[in-house]
Formats: sequence, structure tokens, C-alpha cells
Amino acid sequence: MQSYNQISVLPQTGVTVLTIFSRQMVCELTEADRDDILHLLAKDTLRGLHLRGMIEENGVCHPLHRGRFFGYYENGVLKNIALLGHFILIYHETIGLKQFAEKAADIEAPAYLVLGPTAQVESFWNYFSRYGRETRMTRPQFWYVCRRQKMQTPAVELELAGRENLEEIIETQAQLVEEQSGIDPRERDPEGFRQRVMERIESGRTWAVRVSGKVIFKVELISETESAVYLESIWTDPDYRGRGIATNSLNELLRIFLMQGKTVAILVEPEEEAARRIYERLGFTIEADYQARFLKPLA
Repeated sequence: MQSYNQISVLPQTGVTVLTIFSRQMVCELTEADRDDILHLLAKDTLRGLHLRGMIEENGVCHPLHRGRFFGYYENGVLKNIALLGHFILIYHETIGLKQFAEKAADIEAPAYLVLGPTAQVESFWNYFSRYGRETRMTRPQFWYVCRRQKMQTPAVELELAGRENLEEIIETQAQLVEEQSGIDPRERDPEGFRQRVMERIESGRTWAVRVSGKVIFKVELISETESAVYLESIWTDPDYRGRGIATNSLNELLRIFLMQGKTVAILVEPEEEAARRIYERLGFTIEADYQARFLKPLA
């Protein structure tokens, strides 16, 4: 399917020659490709954390992905994987970026955000920008990883948020998204945003600390595999900052996940110096430079 072969006979000698023409292709992936996808993503568990977590939770094709999975093949072998849609996430840094850009343009992927290692995002953008797409904003980020706790902190009453906390979580999550992207998601897609927040709560992925029923700290588990988790949307009520609540709460989550044998990863912007000091004291270290590139909407 991915290569064209030609058999010919050399004149006078009668020798048969098989000529192989290499073919590079990008194809949409389906549930039938699941084993091949997971096998490739397992080669680098942290780089493949976002994509693998999505597939293991919801399968290859699901509306929650807000996009479609595509594979880049060389000579019939799956070499790279990308999610093309509202988000663009690509597994491998260099292979097939030009072809993924062509496919994203061909299917008119909304491409609100391109996220990944800085070199990968910039290389992909070099191709994708040729199709008339424009950058609205870029935000550098550090990929922080923790494999071992460094601190002992007091236990906190960290619990899963419930439906009764939905409105509070929506408000805080909207603030976080607007701070990062410059857009209030309640204006762009109010019903979809509300539904996504509710689904994370109902699936047990939003952790919170409450005082008198009020949420004063929250963090969300975005991706989880058998060996790693990715945390996002870490927030502390301004009235409770500086009291060690974020430090103690995150350390409790580290204890839970590290005891399960899982590496914990987060993304942090360089200017968030106070947050970075907390993470580094807890045992996080920088393993890569990332970039979040927010794009202007399609014309």
C-alpha cells in the first residue's frame, strides 16, 4: 500500500530485477490501527504521554479528541503520529512534519493551538504557515518531570471535585485558559467548555481542596498511562496563596502517583518563578523546552 514495486528483466542477461520505489504517505488512523499506534508511542513514554492517554481513555476515534489521528508512513511502516484538529499534537520531533502540515491544511483543521517541543513546533510551523495560517501568540514553556519526591509535607484533605463544585471549577478554569491564551473559552464555545469541565469532574480527574465547601485549590489530570501522568490547570485561590496549600497538595498527588510507579509531568511558563520554585523543591526538573503556539482562526 505504501510502496510501488516494479519487476523487470535486464536485456541480454535475463536477470530479473526488483525495483522498489519509496513512498511517503499520511493516512487517517482508525481503531484497527490501535495496536500499531500504541506500539510506536510506547518507545518514548513521556513524549507520547498526551496522545497515548487520549487513545487509551477514549479510543482512536472520539469526539472528545476534537480532531482526528493521522499516521505518517514510510515504505508501509508507521513512523509518526499526529492529532490534527482543534489542537495539533505530534509525537516525533522531525519525521513527517511537512506531510502533516499538508494534511492539516487539506482537511482545514481549526488548529487553535500547536503544542510540543519548541524545535518541533517551529519546524511544523515553517511548513504550516505556507497555507495562510497566522500566529496569534506564542508562549514558551518548560516540560517539568518528577520521578522522585524530595520533600515531606503535612497531609492535606485532597479529594476529587464533585458536581456541586462545577460552577466554581468552570470559573477558575476559564480564568486560567484566558490568562494563557488571551481568550475566554466561555465566549468561544460556552456549552462545549462547560461539558468538558463536567466530564473531567465526572471521570474523577479534577482534584480539589475545599474549606467550608469552597474550592481553594484545584488541579486536573489531563493524560494518564500505565507509566506516567500529565497534570494541568493548577490553581490556588488568591486569598489562600502563600500558605503552602499548593505545595502540600501537589506533594500529596506526587505521593499517590509515584507509589503507583508513574512519572509525573507538567508544563510551566518560564516567568512563573514562584510556581517553578515550588515544583523544583518538590522534585521536578526541566527536561525539555516546549512551545504553545496559538493561531488565528481560519478565515
